[in-house]
Amino acid sequence: MGAPTWPPDPEKAFQETAREYGVRPTDIGADEDEEFERALLAAFLFESPRRQLVSGQDNGTTLPELQRALTAYLRMISAMPVEIAASDPPATDGRILFLPRAVPAPAEPGDHALFRAMGLVQLGLLRFGLLEGERLLSDLYRDWVLRSCYHLLACHYVLDRWAAAFPGLAQDFAGLRLMDKAGVMRINLTEVPREGMPTSFVPLYDGLTTFSSWGHPGADGKSARAAVAAVRALGRGSETARRGDPPSLQEQAAARAVLLGQASKLRQDFRNKRLGPPPLPYFVGILRPEWILAHGARDLQAENAWREGPTPLRQLREAQARGGQGAVTAPEPRRGGLRSRLKQRLGRVMQGPGDSDELRKAPAYGTLRDEHQDKHRARADGAPRWSPDTPVEDLLAAADAALPQAEEGTPHDEWDEPAGVYRVGATRVIERPAPTGPIASYDKLVAANRRQIGEIRRQFEILRLEERWLHGQLDGPELDIDRAITAVCDMAAGQDPDPRIFKRYQRQRQQVAILTLVDLSGSTQGHVVHLEQEALVLFAEGLRTLRFPHAFYGFHNDGPERCWFERIKAFEEGYDELTFKRMANLQPSGATRMGAFLRHGAMLLDKQPQGRRILLVLSDGRPEDREPYRGSYGLRDAAMAVQEAAKLGVHCFCISLDAGHDAPDYLAKVFGPGRFLALRRVEELPRRLPEVFARLIR
Repeated sequence: MGAPTWPPDPEKAFQETAREYGVRPTDIGADEDEEFERALLAAFLFESPRRQLVSGQDNGTTLPELQRALTAYLRMISAMPVEIAASDPPATDGRILFLPRAVPAPAEPGDHALFRAMGLVQLGLLRFGLLEGERLLSDLYRDWVLRSCYHLLACHYVLDRWAAAFPGLAQDFAGLRLMDKAGVMRINLTEVPREGMPTSFVPLYDGLTTFSSWGHPGADGKSARAAVAAVRALGRGSETARRGDPPSLQEQAAARAVLLGQASKLRQDFRNKRLGPPPLPYFVGILRPEWILAHGARDLQAENAWREGPTPLRQLREAQARGGQGAVTAPEPRRGGLRSRLKQRLGRVMQGPGDSDELRKAPAYGTLRDEHQDKHRARADGAPRWSPDTPVEDLLAAADAALPQAEEGTPHDEWDEPAGVYRVGATRVIERPAPTGPIASYDKLVAANRRQIGEIRRQFEILRLEERWLHGQLDGPELDIDRAITAVCDMAAGQDPDPRIFKRYQRQRQQVAILTLVDLSGSTQGHVVHLEQEALVLFAEGLRTLRFPHAFYGFHNDGPERCWFERIKAFEEGYDELTFKRMANLQPSGATRMGAFLRHGAMLLDKQPQGRRILLVLSDGRPEDREPYRGSYGLRDAAMAVQEAAKLGVHCFCISLDAGHDAPDYLAKVFGPGRFLALRRVEELPRRLPEVFARLIR
């Protein structure tokens, strides 16, 4: 008896195979074998790599991919100086729009519209004046139910205003209703299930999101339905909305009054029904009144700072208050303590053993005790109470714990070869000026390498005047034989040929931008860093002779979040004493997370207008950092960074100084064959450098 076969018939085998490889069976007929094979191969050959957060969760489109275009988009629509930073969930502090680093998986074209909608919601809250006024913000800060109701109604108002001003946006907003990830529900930071939504809440989501299991609101949704209708009539009926103009101050005040009034009615209705705060869809984000109040408190504090004396005196007092040496004043008592507040209220200083009983007998004790307990209960449930009478210091202390700052540096993804995914924002590159030292160090380097500098100048002067053939032209006096043969082969294969089959002689070289990265990791201490400084001087002399735009940066890191990109000379800077001091006083430390620096260097070169961009790496060794970056992980990540740079039109080349016997092996894995030069001695550099540059600038 033969072994059983599975699947039992060809049709089922077709269905199972198509489902396994993500191909829809309805798209491909059973008799279309060739198209079916192409669809299966596409999953292996043409799909982009998956992307994951550092936590290991799959994600969709990331903010860095869209941040530049999204910022320009929001600025164009609003005519406001928009600044975007990363934070989840979406929010604003009145100055910066905080959007998630990445939207939930899978990545799909609708993610672009989702990011635009999240930015427009937060931007609309600011542009239409819906977060103005301390009294309004304090009311929202105290009550989660009121805050959620106000936010949902404000979202309806904002979307209607944008759609009235720009009718094309209505299509983006309508698509959000059908996007599951846009409708993920949250209460504050906690995700809640969409099933079992109270019918009293359902009308609040009309036009924002929907779910098939939600019941018909009926009479339970009367209050929410009336509130939404009132707000939408306000948003659509404005003449300024139809013209696309921002609302006047009177319109802003009226909108806030209507929103707060309708939200208060909803709050009372939900309270009578014993319902908590309605959850918010993912794209709506969350309101953070305490962030805006904190900025207002800081502004007030800054305005009154002059009353405390000149800046040096204030700094001295602050240092003394922090417990510095020579402090002559005792630190102020902690404001939140019941005993200290009561003593201040009584105007007495009590230090005897009978203080506690005497304090309890004081008339103000009961009132202060209740206030103190309320304050701590509020902090425990995550909604601390605030009023305009709260001291500025208390407000700042309460808000500082939650107020995000625009993240320092530039995030970059990292390629995880074993997992086959990109780790989104796994590294952060921070630019800063390189340290300086005595100018005598540079003078010594120039004096010690005077002969090599003269030779470099002569060689590069010849290189600058060299004439050459330009290949791959649309017209020219001569035929480019190799490209012509390729074009004939393409036509024979039934494909459109490349028309650039001519060449011509050029007497003026194309413009080139060169960015040199200098490895300043701890492994370069001693002899190697001295070789790098000598090489840097030679590079500078050669590039100054070529008259190409160029820059020098040093790199090292202290973990993935602190990758230091030290500016020795930027593209826009010239050669002055400060540049020479940086160039001759390199200070190595840390590790070599090379993939992050290659990506950041390619990003800087991508902004240069020159026709050819070159990223030159001056290093002594291979990529190296703490686990898991050691070994093949770091090599594969750096190699992937080189490929990403090539897609941007940036050519990477490495010159390895004091290279070991195994240097050619790992350099070939990272940069590719023929894209590196491994030198055992720096004395070889003057002879080999013109040869390298002649090949790079063709």
